[in-house]
Amino acid sequence: MQSLRKILSRFSRGEEKRRLKKIPGEEEVSEAVKSIIVPVEPIQVAKRDPSWRIIESYYVYKPFVKVIITETPQGPMYFVEEYGLTPSDKEVLEKLTNILMDEIRPPTRPEDIKDLKGYVFKETERIADKYREKLGLVGARRIKLLYYIERNLLGYGPIDPLMRDPNIEDISCNGVNIPIYVWHKKYESIPTNITFIDEDYLNEFVMKMAHMAGKHISIAFPILDAMLPEKHRLAATFGREVSVKGPTFTIRKFREKPFSVTEIIQSGVINSLVAAYLWTLIEHGKTAMIAGGTGVGKTTMLNVVSMFIRPGMKIVTIEDTPEINLPHPNWVQLTSRETYLVGTSSLGTNIRLFDLVKLSLRYRPDYIIVGEVRGEEAFVLFQAMATGHGGLSTIHAETLDYAIKRLTSPPMNIPPTYMKLMNTFIHLQRVIARIEKGVVKVRRRATIVQEVEDFGKYRTIAVWDPRTDQFKVNLEESIHLRDIAAKRGLELEDIIDEIYRKATVLNWMIYKNILNVWDVSRIIFNYYYDPASVYKRAVRELEEAGREKGVSTMVAPEEVASTEELVGGTKEMGEATKELFERTRELGK
Repeated sequence: MQSLRKILSRFSRGEEKRRLKKIPGEEEVSEAVKSIIVPVEPIQVAKRDPSWRIIESYYVYKPFVKVIITETPQGPMYFVEEYGLTPSDKEVLEKLTNILMDEIRPPTRPEDIKDLKGYVFKETERIADKYREKLGLVGARRIKLLYYIERNLLGYGPIDPLMRDPNIEDISCNGVNIPIYVWHKKYESIPTNITFIDEDYLNEFVMKMAHMAGKHISIAFPILDAMLPEKHRLAATFGREVSVKGPTFTIRKFREKPFSVTEIIQSGVINSLVAAYLWTLIEHGKTAMIAGGTGVGKTTMLNVVSMFIRPGMKIVTIEDTPEINLPHPNWVQLTSRETYLVGTSSLGTNIRLFDLVKLSLRYRPDYIIVGEVRGEEAFVLFQAMATGHGGLSTIHAETLDYAIKRLTSPPMNIPPTYMKLMNTFIHLQRVIARIEKGVVKVRRRATIVQEVEDFGKYRTIAVWDPRTDQFKVNLEESIHLRDIAAKRGLELEDIIDEIYRKATVLNWMIYKNILNVWDVSRIIFNYYYDPASVYKRAVRELEEAGREKGVSTMVAPEEVASTEELVGGTKEMGEATKELFERTRELGK
């Protein structure tokens, strides 16, 4: 849509002054529309064998698109079933598309330029009304053909049903005559019944997505890493310059609303006690790095942990593709830039992560968040942490040991003595929970949380037990909690009690089904402003829920009177707080 946006907006300026029927620039607008509409799709859509067992079926765009997960002899397969077109419908669709190319008007009003998708859809309806009688655009045919116009012009053409499915995380095309694969939340990687069978068309499709992302791809620059308008991440290759089987692409779908900490607790990635421990570390400016393989949810966890940063703190995020989404108002978002000039790689026009991390130090940030460290930017990040800045990042590594080896090796070259500047490592993995009739149940878990005491010396704070699917947490091992207690003039037990209170608040949010990320962050911010009020409310409502279910929560709300009692309380109060946490955790499930 961005290529269409550029051309339509360019010709809309000053158009209101022209009252001629033949508007200058219509040819260019028509070419823009032609570039994103392909009337005939060289796509092969395999039919489902009725004898195959249906595992699951659901609509992604009722009544036009239905998804059926089927058990085939080769394993689960993803079938897209769209509202069919008769030969007569296809002929009318092609005529309507050609008319649309010729008669669409450039927008003139600012509100139309702002919402180009809405404007183009209104123009399509206007033209459909104009030719209703000639083309027979009435009843079900009109609705059906408008869907296909919307799908091809405003959507993603043959893969639009996949883009609409909220259960899909990744979409991969590995070349011509190879089925498109999807990563489904329930069934992991499975093939679909959609196959590109024409290399030229696939090249055009990849180029269309590049234009939608506002980027360039060609034989001279056959590699693309970009962000689509809906913030989905696109990686693609053009032609056969670098990919032997023809053009390829992978789309990693972006979740419009980030995951909240209560959602990942509910899904079992971490538990409320581990989350409260991380909350306390981030509250006091400690650093953390999230390690794991591809697709384990490192960026998701990074976004969740970043939500614990105190409101009002200065945050700078640095990414290749902007994915982090925060509610903090004092936030600067920086992204790298790639240039497309032949033979000018040394002119300094590329903006790398390294350059942005250096620049971020001039912003005097409280926290620097780097989406992923993989090069020399890691050295600058560690230097920043050495001067007192908070730091959060992710790294591709299967274990903490491999993460340390990557950090201390070229091109990152972090001195071993700097390793303890990254206070905490969180390791994420995809784990197989159960295999049933060829269906793999895959879950994500933070398998271990460790603190770095020194190079080669780590302390395990939490570890996931695969037999019970529970976390074993030992907060007494934490050197950073001791450091926080010493700086605040408290005992370690006081900080641990505070962590249990935060965990109780998290359990309360889960019990109240507060899962929306913005609602959760608002409560976390309120806890920073007035912890006693938030905790008292959580205890009161959990106490009421406990009485309804016949569970005593041990602590009455009136026992929590002020902030002073929340920090540095008596030993009896600390024991009661832990008992409350254990009992209310069941209510929060």
